[in-house]
Amino acid sequence: MRKLLYIGFGHSSHIIKWVRFFRDLGDWVTLISFYPSEPIEGIDLKYIPCKRRFSPLLKVGEVKRLIDQVKPDIMHAHYVSSCGLVAALSGFHPFVISAWGDDILEFPRKTPLHRLAAIKALRSADRITATSETLARKTDLLLNGTRKINVIPFGVDIERFKYVQRPPHEIITIGTVRNLTPKYGIDVLIRSFAVLCRIRSDLRLLIVGDGPSRPDLAELAASLGVSKKVVFAGKIPNERVFDYMKEMDIFAMPSVGEGETFGVAAVEAMATGLPVVASKIGGLPEVIEDGVTGLLTVPGDSESLRAALEFYIMNQDKRIEDGINARKVVEKKYDWRENALLMDALYRELL
Repeated sequence: MRKLLYIGFGHSSHIIKWVRFFRDLGDWVTLISFYPSEPIEGIDLKYIPCKRRFSPLLKVGEVKRLIDQVKPDIMHAHYVSSCGLVAALSGFHPFVISAWGDDILEFPRKTPLHRLAAIKALRSADRITATSETLARKTDLLLNGTRKINVIPFGVDIERFKYVQRPPHEIITIGTVRNLTPKYGIDVLIRSFAVLCRIRSDLRLLIVGDGPSRPDLAELAASLGVSKKVVFAGKIPNERVFDYMKEMDIFAMPSVGEGETFGVAAVEAMATGLPVVASKIGGLPEVIEDGVTGLLTVPGDSESLRAALEFYIMNQDKRIEDGINARKVVEKKYDWRENALLMDALYRELL
């Protein structure tokens, strides 16, 4: 039995997927989290409270003590700019680090010190992984091509996110699953939806997720006269995402921030047979093939987004065809178990 030590955000659905996978594979998994999280069955959860955003760096000594207690075979840190840096400063090896997005695309740009911190974390690792080819290229640039970057997508459980046959509905539902923050462009989506509502009365916008922008987005919907057609479902556990996606006919990802390096929600939507209308930004074009599994739009351009959404609203057959194509792509490239086994192979290589 291998002993794996994860350092990550214990409340993240992605981290929970990783630790559960290796638990089920027969490994002993310990998770160090600097943020509160619910207990995870079969996982040795170690919570180290941190009051401020960067205070994990003050907990390196405590992390070292836990490493001495656990005596892991491998340490794996997820997210370069916080957990990854703490793991690097612990000095333990073998050490795997996984880049997620903002930790490579935004964090190093803040100051030269932030850049040096990210490079330090990456160079300390024995293996580096990234969620997409796009993110791998950005990480490679940060390291001046000195290290191999292993691309291992987050993937999706294709048994849980099943293909859904969608017969014609009286109301066509455009949906999204997002944290409600400015970089995800939900305001652009609401503006586009409001224009569509002027020419169609059979539309609904379903927004799943919560965040600091929600009051402003609700106010925007009211000011545009579409409050009764916009549903804010709020924050839900990942286990319920599929239930909401079953209600959707078109999935939207109008991101405006470069941190969108993969788009797990897009892959989950595609697995259920939804065509995805997304911004041509970050790693989204890597996941969504324009005109085949979805449509790509100009980031931040509500007219470009409106036109793409209207195309699928008006063309039900194409909507269904692209949704079928999307499911096939997910089965081929983003099956969670196959993706996770790539990480297992990386662990075996290290040991």
